Amino acid sequence: MKWNLPSLEELEDAIWRCTACGTCKVAYDYGPPARCREICPSGTQFGFEGFMASKGKIAFARGILNGDLEWDDELVEAVYKCTICAGCQSQCQLDHKPVIPEIFEALRRKAVEAGAGPLPAQKVIAQSLRSYDNPYQGPRRVRTDWTRQFKKGKQKPIKDINKEPAPILYFVGCTGAYNLPARVIPQATASIFNKLGLDFGILGENELCCGSTAMRLGDAEAFKRMAEANLETFKRLHEKQGVETIVTACAGCYRAILKDYSLAEDYQSMMKGLKVIHVSQFLFDLHQAGKLPFAGSLPKKVTYHDPCHAGRHLSKFLIDQDGSQFWAGAYIGLNEEDCLYDAPRALLQAIPGTELVEMERIRANSYCCGGGGGVMTGFPDWAQRNAALRIREGEETGAEAMVSICPFCHYNLNQGAQGIGSALKLFDLTELIDQVLPEKG
Repeated sequence: MKWNLPSLEELEDAIWRCTACGTCKVAYDYGPPARCREICPSGTQFGFEGFMASKGKIAFARGILNGDLEWDDELVEAVYKCTICAGCQSQCQLDHKPVIPEIFEALRRKAVEAGAGPLPAQKVIAQSLRSYDNPYQGPRRVRTDWTRQFKKGKQKPIKDINKEPAPILYFVGCTGAYNLPARVIPQATASIFNKLGLDFGILGENELCCGSTAMRLGDAEAFKRMAEANLETFKRLHEKQGVETIVTACAGCYRAILKDYSLAEDYQSMMKGLKVIHVSQFLFDLHQAGKLPFAGSLPKKVTYHDPCHAGRHLSKFLIDQDGSQFWAGAYIGLNEEDCLYDAPRALLQAIPGTELVEMERIRANSYCCGGGGGVMTGFPDWAQRNAALRIREGEETGAEAMVSICPFCHYNLNQGAQGIGSALKLFDLTELIDQVLPEKG
């Protein structure tokens, strides 16, 4: 399968369009009143230009391209001290804005090709992906441990979609399956689907990692291997098992399948007849259609954290490709229709008794939880400290809980809260919805 993964050389024109103006350092809101807060986790933590948002990383890319820099340990560490959150991209207004994360990931692919990347601590992930097809070093048989509660009592067993047809594939993702604290997310999601009487199934032990982790680390071969296998599986399930919709509760999986997989030239043909949707949008659509019957009340003041992969990572950029409007390659504007900003908030506001209060940095200006881009594995202490910053911001609202739609954010923000002894509780949106949905009559 042919992939259009851009090399650092192919992005060189965009790389040289950065003027190092520094706009990428902070999140700003013109107000009134005008407000400004830090946006780059790396710059916030390390506080010097080499690590500060996109201008520093792009300087590294230029140095590698023109031969001024070599892959020594210091440079490799600097390149991987980034969550690939795209906060800098959200702020930038120059012509390289549309491809800033792609430049960072191409830089990492260059490091991997040179045998210099990823970091030693992150190579455990690469080995796990080769050995277990997941980044958690978990045997395949463990992938379905979260389903045990659905095999007893009144719970309805979950279909194995390899054996029984269903129109909905619930793609669980590795974090929900293997990360013990995050298992509440697939459990809540499956419980909701059962209460709604939906016909769905899972791949179980046959599910593979979506490849997002490999992509973010620059391991192109691992990403392509898993993505191609998943595309083949999706196509087979559509043709043989009647799957029409792929639902994921993981922001990383959603971004990978919707955006990263589209870099395959065969993507449209492989996904023909299939719809990929995040569970928050899926449930919102049901709510709009009057098919999400909330019952009782959940008196809780909550704030909402926008995951990077479900938000600004899904922005579509308008570019003057041929120079007919301004000049060739000029950045014109963006389309946020795929960004999951509104649906989760609308669902929270629809839950009886629940009050939503917003943090200062939200939507495209949301501050990253600090766990992405391999940081949670490469720099776990920093990931926790960064998460604690977001927790403190949540506390400023007076909320008693923080809600998100990403298992990775769920885990890392919980780590941050525990690290500072915060009373702020972390919930996935599905956990709250499950609490106010009655059992199917």
